[in-house]
Amino acid sequence: MRVPQQNGPHVAIVGAGFSGLLTAVNLLKASRDVRVTLIERRGVFGPGTAYDTGNPGHLLNVRLDNMSAFPDQPSHLADWLAEQPSWRAQDGFITRGVYGDYLQALLDEALDDAPDRLNLIGAEAQSIDRQDDGWRILTSDGAVAADQVVLALGNLEPASPPGVEDAVRASPAYVENPWRFDPQTARDARNVLLIGSGLTMVDAAITLRRPGRRLTALSRHGLLPRAHATVPPTPYVGAFSGSPAEILRQIRNATAEADWRAVFDRLRHSARDIWRGWSRVERSRFLRHLRPLWDVHRHRLSPGPARDIHSMLAAGELTILAGKLTELKATDVIEVSWRPRGKKRAIKERFDLVVNCTGPLGVISKSTEPMIRDILDKGYGRPDPLGLGLQVDDEGGLLDGAGAPALGLHAIGPLTRGAFWEMTAVPDLRGQARDLAARILSDRP
Repeated sequence: MRVPQQNGPHVAIVGAGFSGLLTAVNLLKASRDVRVTLIERRGVFGPGTAYDTGNPGHLLNVRLDNMSAFPDQPSHLADWLAEQPSWRAQDGFITRGVYGDYLQALLDEALDDAPDRLNLIGAEAQSIDRQDDGWRILTSDGAVAADQVVLALGNLEPASPPGVEDAVRASPAYVENPWRFDPQTARDARNVLLIGSGLTMVDAAITLRRPGRRLTALSRHGLLPRAHATVPPTPYVGAFSGSPAEILRQIRNATAEADWRAVFDRLRHSARDIWRGWSRVERSRFLRHLRPLWDVHRHRLSPGPARDIHSMLAAGELTILAGKLTELKATDVIEVSWRPRGKKRAIKERFDLVVNCTGPLGVISKSTEPMIRDILDKGYGRPDPLGLGLQVDDEGGLLDGAGAPALGLHAIGPLTRGAFWEMTAVPDLRGQARDLAARILSDRP
């Protein structure tokens, strides 16, 4: 499918979740002659994987008053909600499905306002090549030519736990990707292992909860995400600076005086500057020693799901274990070997169902995503020094294999975390989408 030829610049955006959609919306609002093509392999435009859920137990992890799609219009989401006939919230947190409806409304509005300038292609982007002064993207449905390209691919595919062999992956009792899993296909499973204990595990546990079903979550540290307070705490006004060890000491001192949630909220606002000020060694040290603590305090549960999880723990429906997975074998069920943290002897257990909840892949060079593999193989991009994502400049422009700007090729969201660290939540992404749109339009010849 090709975009009709017009006079304005054409921007192709690969990925139509929050980051891709908001980049498109900002481009269309800022220029009357820009044309945008959104390419999405799932064929679902707007909500993305994160918000494409109808489960009422899946709530946002950020209060609705900080989830507007536009940083300069903080009440935009609340104003939209006020016009909706029905929606659900707990303690100020709306369901992810309702937020998906909000994003769908933004897409519909963009299509109404610019029907000739916004094109949607439900296909998988497979490769990319230079073409004259622009780019040519080959998709599973044809080719798209564009002046500039934005990679808004979201998180990488799920990381595969250690010890998972092909025979296990082929078993119906093993789920590699929890976001592509229909829990109804496992309704007879009584003993379920969830590999991981973070936010993905919480979603899976709430989804899989059934009378008589036993859920076990296994992770290296056995840490659960902490919960938001029912009422927002008094803001903390301190500042943070220095090495990872120094900031850890500052956090400990601050939490002796203020609510730890307020402390981490304050830290989040300066996280990008702190990360960029660290050396590669300091960043590596943080990832190796402090990241688990950061994740469980920074990426919190809304109070409702937190109550559900603690109720499951108290009732014995859910057990959290700390240890290392060593081997999985497929028989009529899945036989799992794991070693408790601090112990040498492994334990073997049998599970009717094993669900991989370890979260996204953390090393981009191991990704099997066609577009990422193609970009790396052709040298249009390269991994950042820590391998977390693609190396980009200060504005999200890709650097090629030689470290030079790959003109007209940009990235947004988790692909840029090597440069900016915190690029997963709406409060971070919405600003990045706005700034990237401005940068793209300023690059016009």
